[in-house]
Amino acid sequence: MAPAPASVRLDFQSDLSAALAIASQATTRKTNSARQRIFAIWADFCAAHGATPCLSSVADPEAKICHLLVFAYRYRQTGQTGKPVRADTVQDALLAVGKGISDLGQPGSRFPLRDRNQHPLLASFLKRLRSEDSPATRAYPVNITIIKGLPTALASGAVDIGGTAASLINLILVAFFWLLRPCEYLAGKEDGQSTPFCLEDLSFTAHGRLYSADDPSLNDVQPSDLEYASLTFTDQKNGVRGEQITQGCIDNINLCPVRALACIASRLRHYGAPPTAPIHQHFFDGRWTNFRSSHVTAALRASAGALRSQTGIDPALLSARSLRPGGATALLCARVDSDSIKLLGRWKSDAMFRYLRIQALAYSVNLAQQMLNHGAYTFSPGVYIESNHDPLPAQIPTDLVAALQLDGDPC
Repeated sequence: MAPAPASVRLDFQSDLSAALAIASQATTRKTNSARQRIFAIWADFCAAHGATPCLSSVADPEAKICHLLVFAYRYRQTGQTGKPVRADTVQDALLAVGKGISDLGQPGSRFPLRDRNQHPLLASFLKRLRSEDSPATRAYPVNITIIKGLPTALASGAVDIGGTAASLINLILVAFFWLLRPCEYLAGKEDGQSTPFCLEDLSFTAHGRLYSADDPSLNDVQPSDLEYASLTFTDQKNGVRGEQITQGCIDNINLCPVRALACIASRLRHYGAPPTAPIHQHFFDGRWTNFRSSHVTAALRASAGALRSQTGIDPALLSARSLRPGGATALLCARVDSDSIKLLGRWKSDAMFRYLRIQALAYSVNLAQQMLNHGAYTFSPGVYIESNHDPLPAQIPTDLVAALQLDGDPC
């Protein structure tokens, strides 16, 4: 740019600053802070071994790999809290190191970390770590049988669920049928780029008319008149802003996701919540409070404990994260094609899926009914703990078993 006129250089620098500011917003403050903490650990590791953080002092490319492998091995054992961590956490740490090296302006040092498959040794190391991970530390799917048992399990009030049982069950139903991540329907720490859905993100259809959830006229609509319910993505992970995911009513009014979401919206409107109120917020004991992961976990485990002989699911394996893989597993048992499941759950896949419209009613409104019909899958007692691989429910079609025996956690 030196030969360019001063005015051109100034315009270029101004536009570059604006572009860099936009790029910096691609990740949240929490994500950036987490990366910085990991890179600080890496920098201390390098200093202890006489190397610079960008590895520019290490000339041999294989020696650079050795540094990365030893760091990853030790991070696996202690993480940041002195406790062992999972393979995916080790991979995230390596990627954070690569990002930090890139930020230092040393592209030659980061080549092993652009893609974990670019260097066979790193790929093999991470693959082996995944095979060693205890299945009990993964998100274990909860089935519809346990969800059906929630009212009975919570009736005694012996479990602290942070509010009324009916409100929490409605939230659980929404999470199960829409395959939501905890950060998308519960209060707590931020998770990447996701924030919880709000009242203004909900909409309903009755008699062919579309209602926004904060529309007062929705109070005049009878629950039996509701046909569909939609969640609009505004700031959720892997969601296209403005896209909607729609579910239709099912034949079980106690488990219907449309009625559950409508009840959540109705309570928020009744107590004067603003359109920006998150769906986990509820009015209880004279004040506004929030449902958290611990409340959902406690409820699911209470029901699972009473039904363990029927489901083969150890209550200790369940948590708020279990609803997302639980709904996906129900769809697998219903023989719903994998493309549909990836779209509903917003899992990463080929670029072609970006062009499909999940909010098309003909495509998605029957998924909830199929999840209800096939959600009572079971597991052989004890098989999950005894196996080094994720077990599959007995109801999975036999021709799909081989295709599902893949490395990593699909949920």
